[in-house]
This record gives sequence, structure tokens and C-alpha cells, in this order.
Amino acid sequence: MINVPLRVLMVLDGLDVGGTETHVASLAEEMIRRGNYVVILSRGGSLLNQVKQLGCPVYHIDFPYNLNIEDELQYEHVEKIKKIMQLENINLVHGHQTPSAFLSFLAAKEQNIPTVFTVHGTYYSRPELLKVLPLSSRIVCVSLPIQQFIARLTGQNGTVIANGIDLNEYSSIDSSKLKKELGIPDHAQVLVYSSRLAWGKATVCMTFLRACKDLKLTTQPELQVVVVGGGPRIGEIKEIASSIHQTTKEPFIHILGEKYDMQRYYSLADCVVGTGRIALESMACGKPVIAAGSHGYFGIVDAENFEEAWHCYFGDHGSRQPCSRYIFAQDIRVLFSSEDKLKKAGEESREWMQRDFNIQFRADNLLDLYQSVLKGDSL
Repeated sequence: MINVPLRVLMVLDGLDVGGTETHVASLAEEMIRRGNYVVILSRGGSLLNQVKQLGCPVYHIDFPYNLNIEDELQYEHVEKIKKIMQLENINLVHGHQTPSAFLSFLAAKEQNIPTVFTVHGTYYSRPELLKVLPLSSRIVCVSLPIQQFIARLTGQNGTVIANGIDLNEYSSIDSSKLKKELGIPDHAQVLVYSSRLAWGKATVCMTFLRACKDLKLTTQPELQVVVVGGGPRIGEIKEIASSIHQTTKEPFIHILGEKYDMQRYYSLADCVVGTGRIALESMACGKPVIAAGSHGYFGIVDAENFEEAWHCYFGDHGSRQPCSRYIFAQDIRVLFSSEDKLKKAGEESREWMQRDFNIQFRADNLLDLYQSVLKGDSL
């Protein structure tokens, strides 16, 4: 069967540092590498220059932060998007966030262009999601719990396609220079926590830091902690770190803010604490992961529970229990009690990423779905 040439408009609210944005950039890069035509539309952000380096057209629209907008402004946005679609001869639109997807899908429907929407979590505004999904030709869900969430919400069965990881971009590299830059001794035990420091994930970070204080004062005196991520609650995180340092009498928590070259920071770690895409990227770098996210605490991820961890998206879409400083401390002690356990968990994690989450496999899944949509196949 002959495939339809693809001219895809990838639509995002903005291009700030986050799991969704990083996923779209990696996906677009893989699609372009295969000779597909990709156009990106957003209001811009800190990842803009990185996205421009992909070599595809990048357009700017001042997308609103929610769908509470006046009819006149909505009309103006839709007309601008229609002109971009016509100029670039777009034949499929893929949205990932609700304001940008809603406006772009309205423009697409006026031109009979099919649409795909990926649901990345349960954090979307329900009223906005219920405006976007009826305009979607096909719904993609990044995990099984999200598929179940969408089925309960709409009665529709979305297609599960997990985030893919570029295993060349995410692999372990030498971290000695970065350790020196941060003033971390070579013999230190290093934990890296990464997430956007907003909403519940900032609370998880605070709980984690309190657990690290307990460990520093008891069984892990050589502990060093690196926190990577930006967001509206970073000030609170810095205040807690400062308070902890008053107790420990030794600064050991490094709050670094947003970083783009995450491979360097994952490579620095003996263990990464994170969720969702952070967990996937860390494991691709051969690092053991303790998973905790918006939904709650999952714990140490290893070969015995890979599928369970994936099914709850490493604590973002499901969990085993609420986060607490005590369970964090307990699991960190367990991992650090054995160098062999750390090494084995990291090696098995990398193998799992190569086997099941390689960006090439996930791009295959998505490109097949695109072709199905373009040919008008029913679910």
C-alpha cells in the first residue's frame, strides 16, 4: 500500500522546558531525519532556538494560556493558522496542548485537514479537553492509565503510543568536569532530582529534600543532591534547601534551575529521582530511578517492576502510595547499600529503553497512525 506524503503541523502552546515540549522536539527531529516534512507552530519559549536548529519551518502565534478568549481574537488566530496551513500545504495537524490544539483544529476542520491530539497527562482543564477531543480525528495516549482516563471521560478508545527516547542523545557520558564545576567530590553519592517545579511536583521535591536531610545526618554523610528544573515554586525549593543547610552545617543541595543539556546531569547521578519522561531519559542514560510524580510514589524501578512502573507512568498517572520523606529515605538507603545493585539497575534500565522505548520504534507507531488517518481508516 502506497503511503501518503506527510506534511505535518506540530502545534504547541509554547516551547518552554518540559516533558511534552522535549518529546515533540525529539519526535520532530526523528520524522525530519526520515524525510518527512514538519512545521512547528507555537508562541515560542526557552526551547525556541533549539527547535529552530532542527531545520524545519517554525511559526509564531500568540496562543492564549486558556480558552477564555473573545470571539474576535479567536477568529484572528484561526485565520492566521489557516494561512500558515495553506502556505505550507499541510495535510495533517498534531496537537499536544489544549488552547493551541483547539484553535488549530478549528482551522484544520475548515479545510478538511485531519487532526491528531496526544494526551500527555491528566492535568488538562477538563472543559478545554472536552472542546478539543471532539475535533480530533484520532486520540493518542502516552500511557495505559491515560487511555483509561480518556475512555471514562469520553467513551472513546485512544491509541497508546509511549514517548520515545533518542538513545544517542540520552546515553551516559563523563561527568567529572561537571562535578568539578559544582564542587562535588569525586567520592560523593549523587542524587539528581528533575521536574518542573510547579504544582504537586514541587511538593514531591520538597518531600525528597527533607528525606535527603535525614540521610545526610545519619547513614549517607557523603550525599550530594542536584535539583534541575524551573517553575513558579523554585523560590520555595531554595528556601527549604537553605533551611536544611542550617541544620546540616554543610551545603550539599545544588539548585540549578532549568537546563537544556540534561544528558550531562543524568550522567552525574548515581540515581535519578523523577517521573514520566524524566524517568525514561534517565534510564536511557543507564541510571537507576526512584519514581515519584504528580499521582504519588512508585519507588525503585527495576527489572521486576518495569511494566508496573510504565503502566502508572512512573508516578505521574498512577502510584503505589503517597510520597513521604520516610519511604524516600528507605529506598535511597536500599539502592546505595550495594554498588552492584546500582550498576545492575542502571544496565537493565538502559536495555529496557533500547528494547521498548527507542524513538525509532515510537516514530514508526506514530507514522503508521498518521497514514491510517490520512487514508480515512476507521478505528
